[in-house]
Amino acid sequence: MGETAIHLFLKQVGRLFLLNQGCHTVETEVALNQLGLQRLDELDNKKVVDVLGVGLRYRPFGRTEERGEGYEGFSLPQPDTYDVGLNVLRGVEVKVSRSDFRNGFVCAGCNYNYVLTPTRLVAPGLLPRGVGLVEFNKYKFSCEPSDDAERRPYRLNGLRVVQHATYRKIPQFQVDHAVAAIAERRLAEARSAALENVLGLLDDPELAYRAP
Repeated sequence: MGETAIHLFLKQVGRLFLLNQGCHTVETEVALNQLGLQRLDELDNKKVVDVLGVGLRYRPFGRTEERGEGYEGFSLPQPDTYDVGLNVLRGVEVKVSRSDFRNGFVCAGCNYNYVLTPTRLVAPGLLPRGVGLVEFNKYKFSCEPSDDAERRPYRLNGLRVVQHATYRKIPQFQVDHAVAAIAERRLAEARSAALENVLGLLDDPELAYRAP
């Protein structure tokens, strides 16, 4: 059975939600590398997330695990006063019916995991520990550009965070795999553009010699 109109629409709403969460990159239908991850619940049975966002999570330099690698001879007098950003994954799974919810979804493949549903479809207590719940109210929903495009680009009405997602640490290679999966989708376009940019300048004798 094909994807319903409401499911497709809510995935696009999920993209807006993640961009408002500070993600710098957002894509739909991304396969996750879940090697070694412990399943949180019997519902945690999927490997492709409906909407995936990648964004920076800032922490004091002195508290990052990476601080001791490759920094020989490098130190800061007050390391906790300097923040560094590390990429984290935010996943949104769309559920439009109770049977759809019971079919399962990604619960632990991202640092932050959310479920997006129509209003009152799922009680927060039914979600696995740490999974957030966002409700969509079709009678109140509206969206428009906000006045603060840098921090929160959209003003979304009728979208309510009922339960916040809890940060979950996952291996860095799983974050890198997801970033690469998104980048590969755009690689063909980038390859074509790079070639066209060079070929378009080959006729300039100051840039490249062409035999007469």
